[in-house]
Amino acid sequence: MNWKLLAILSSLVLFGSLENLFPFFQFKQPFLRRMTINLALGLLNAGLTSLTVVVLLSWIWQQTAWQGYLLALPWPWLRFSLSFLLLDVYMYAWHRLMHTSAWGWRLHQVHHSDRAMNTSTAYRFHALEVLSSNLPKLFLIWLFGITPTHLLIYEVIFAAELIFHHSNWALPLPLDRALSYVIVTPNYHRAHHARLLSGMRSNYASLLTIWDILFCSVQYPALPEAIKLGIPGVNQEFTFLRLLVLPF
Repeated sequence: MNWKLLAILSSLVLFGSLENLFPFFQFKQPFLRRMTINLALGLLNAGLTSLTVVVLLSWIWQQTAWQGYLLALPWPWLRFSLSFLLLDVYMYAWHRLMHTSAWGWRLHQVHHSDRAMNTSTAYRFHALEVLSSNLPKLFLIWLFGITPTHLLIYEVIFAAELIFHHSNWALPLPLDRALSYVIVTPNYHRAHHARLLSGMRSNYASLLTIWDILFCSVQYPALPEAIKLGIPGVNQEFTFLRLLVLPF
């Protein structure tokens, strides 16, 4: 069974239903129209990843000359915990790099150009960003010997969390705030998607918020309902093809 695909589909159904039943923002654009372009980008990126990353991962795990640093540890629970944390801190570092480097932002602005953030925004990324983000992660997997099982567990949880915190679900504020001390929540991530530059320069975490806390980039929004989503000066709607060439 493809557990990651199951996590993605079930999360899209669950959080997609919740954001329609209990929306935080009332968007003018119809739900299906908001979803179409984003999911098309997601399917494109999934296809490209399958053709490249899956093949490279198979090659890495077939190597016997190098097993990785973590495999020297005697306790399975410690190997899993460190694998999880390494993968998550990498996602934090990569996301922060996308905001602080000129070339990174040229790609990442495709994601932030969505002015109606919803579950499908989780898959609104430029193909070059998706492919380039996997290369350092592959090296990390090889260097530390992260096993297929440990990677799968992280990827399944990450997939569900990514859809959850991009959703337009009006999670009760006290619960959202409480959860944000551990994981990224909708309000926590809405602050990151705010048009104000101070928002885009905080809340880089993708799953565990401990990285924002440790690296002083945490900012929980005082008034989440006042947030304006998108990029300053970018107000037009983009077609699928326009999004593919936007950074250039």
